[in-house]
Amino acid sequence: MKHKLKQEFQPSDRLNQEVEKKLPLSCKILEDIERSEFAKDRDRILFSRPFRRLQHKAQVFSNETGDHYRTRLTHTLEVSQIARSLARYLDANEDLVEAIALGHDIGHTPFGHQGERVLDQVMSSEDKLGLIKYPLNFGGFKHNFNGLRVLDVVQSKFEDYKGLNLSWQVLEGILKHTKIRKHNDCEEHKNCWDIKRFVSNQSLIERLYMKYGFSVTLEGQIVAIADEIAQRQHDIDDGLRNKELGFQLSKLYEEINIILDSIISKSSQDTNVNKEHLEDLIELITRLKNNLHKSKDNTSLLKTDYLVRNIIEYFILDVYANSRVNILSNPKLTLDGERKILPEHVVDFSPLGKQLNKELERVVKYRILNSYEVNKFDGKSRFIIRQLFKAFYTNPRQMPSYALERLAKELKRNCDIYAIILKNEDETISLDNIDFNKLSNSEVKVLISSLKLENLEQHLEAPSKIKSILQAPENEQGINEEFYHELKSINSLESDKLDTNKERLLKCLVENHYAYLSTICDYIAGMSDNYAKSEYKKLYLVE
Repeated sequence: MKHKLKQEFQPSDRLNQEVEKKLPLSCKILEDIERSEFAKDRDRILFSRPFRRLQHKAQVFSNETGDHYRTRLTHTLEVSQIARSLARYLDANEDLVEAIALGHDIGHTPFGHQGERVLDQVMSSEDKLGLIKYPLNFGGFKHNFNGLRVLDVVQSKFEDYKGLNLSWQVLEGILKHTKIRKHNDCEEHKNCWDIKRFVSNQSLIERLYMKYGFSVTLEGQIVAIADEIAQRQHDIDDGLRNKELGFQLSKLYEEINIILDSIISKSSQDTNVNKEHLEDLIELITRLKNNLHKSKDNTSLLKTDYLVRNIIEYFILDVYANSRVNILSNPKLTLDGERKILPEHVVDFSPLGKQLNKELERVVKYRILNSYEVNKFDGKSRFIIRQLFKAFYTNPRQMPSYALERLAKELKRNCDIYAIILKNEDETISLDNIDFNKLSNSEVKVLISSLKLENLEQHLEAPSKIKSILQAPENEQGINEEFYHELKSINSLESDKLDTNKERLLKCLVENHYAYLSTICDYIAGMSDNYAKSEYKKLYLVE
C-alpha cells in the first residue's frame, strides 16, 4: 500500500545560505545536475576526517580482536543500509536518511561507551581526576551531542565559518538517534546534557525541537530505529564469533525459539492492536520462526549468517508494517512556520517486535557486556582516557598546535565578557592575543594556572571585591569555599544576564576554565582507539 509522506524541504532550511552562495563555480554544466541539499550534507559527512576515524573506533570489541568484528564504521554502514531500506518502503527522503545515518555516531569517543562515560564524568564535575581544584558542571558529554559539536564547531570546511553548514534536519536527526535526557525530569535534576555547550550557532537550537525526545522528521525516526536493529543483529553475530564468551549456536537457536513461541502464544491476547493488523504481525513473527527452523542442517557459519539475516529482515518488515499503520491512522504532519514536523513518534517496532528486541538484548547483549574479555577491555579503556586527560590538563602543550590555537581563539572570544589581565613578575599577559609558541615557560605556567582557576590571588589583576574573595581562607582540602560558591553560582548564568564587573570577571574565569576542559575533551574524543593507545605510550611509557 503506497502512501506519499516524503517531505519536500527548501534550501532555506540550511543554516547559512551566505556560505552556500560562495561555493558553486559559475559553470553552465552545473545547471544540468540535480543534487539535493541533503545529498550535499551526506557527502560532506562522508568525506570528513571524523568519519574516516570511525574505522578504528570500537563498537563493543576492540578493532584488534579480529578483522570481522564491527567497528563504528562498519556499524554505521549497516545502519545506513537498513535505514535506506525503510526509507524506500515508507517513501521517505533517502538522501536525508543516509546523511543522518552516516553522521549518527560521528561524535563517539575512542573505546566506545567507556570513553564517553569518562568524559561525561569529567565535564559534569563527577570526576575531578585528582587534579581539578574547582569542579564545575559544564553539561557533561554524550556522543550524540558531541556529534553536533564535531559537525557544527570542530570540523571546519569553510573559511571564516565553523562546521560543515549542514541542514537542521540532518543535525536534529543525528542528535536524536539516541536519548537526549539523562533523566525523565531534567528540571529537577539540573544535570542533563546542555545543548548550548555543543553548538556554535545558537539559532540552531530552536530548530532542534528539544521538547521532543524523538526526531521530528520521518527520516530521523527511521535512522533511530535502524540503529537499534543494527545493534541487535551484530550483538548476535559478534557474540557468536567470540568463542571465549561460550555462546553455543544450537542453544541460542533453542532459546530464541522459546522466545518466539512465547510471543506468538501471548500475542492473540493483545486487545490494543487492530485485529487485522495483529494478524499481519503474527504472520511475520511466525514466518521468522519457520525460517529459523529450516536452517537446522546448515554448518555453524551458514547457520549464524542465516540467523542474522532473518532477524534483520524480520525487524525491517515489522517496523515497516507497524509504522505504516501508525502513519495512516494518525497522519499528523503539521506545519511549524515553513518547516514540516512530526509531533509524534510513529516509526517504531510493533508490540511483538518490541518484545523480541527486548528479549534478544537480554539474551545476547548483556552476556557480552558482562563477559571477562569486554570488562577487561573497558577497564583498560577507562584508564587510558583518564590518563590522557590528566596529562593534557597538567600540560596542554602536549597537545598539537591546532588544539592550542582553538583554545587561544576561545580565550580571545571570552574577552568580550571581560578583558582578563594576568601579572607575571614585571610583565602582563593579555588573553585576547595568546600564542602558545611565543610565550615563555613562566608565562605559560601563569596562564595555565589561571585556566585551572588556581593561584589567581597572585596573578589576576582584579577589583578589590574580587581580591577579597580570592584571598579568603581555604579549608582542610585546600578549597576556597567562598570563591567556589561564587563560581558555581555564576556558572548557571547566561553572559547577557550579567550586571556588574564582578559578575563578568567571574563568568570569564568560568568560561576560560570550560574552554580549557573542552579543548582537551575535543582532542581526546576525536581520537581513534589506535591513536589514543599510541598517545598514551608516548606520554607514559619509556622505550
